[in-house]
Amino acid sequence: AGGDGRLSKSEYEEKVRTVYAEVQEAFAATNVPTLDQMAERVEAAQDELREAAGELEGVVPPEEAKAANLQIAEGLRLYADELDRLRNAAERGDQRTIDDFNAHIAERQSVRQIMEAAEAMKFKGYDLGPIGDE
Repeated sequence: AGGDGRLSKSEYEEKVRTVYAEVQEAFAATNVPTLDQMAERVEAAQDELREAAGELEGVVPPEEAKAANLQIAEGLRLYADELDRLRNAAERGDQRTIDDFNAHIAERQSVRQIMEAAEAMKFKGYDLGPIGDE
């Protein structure tokens, strides 16, 4: 990294992969048998998304990754907010809303924003791991 704390390309790739692995772990934990547990785990996933967004906002990425990095961080934060609907549905025991939410995840603005930013990074030769594949 340069004297300004800017991460190298490989350091940045590693940071994104590490941060996103924690998000994936939190989401894997939402796959539980009861809706009570699900509400709890979704809340934990929301916290993890917000933490991941904060971590990405806290790094100085390579110059060509700056815009995409912010876009990913914003997308993670927005997705955390959108998950309120899923958490509330789980708290109410509303399986229909849960199924509807899950069926349309790929259409959510937050998810599209993360995907587009990751795609732009991939185009620039970055390997950000699974964040660009989901």
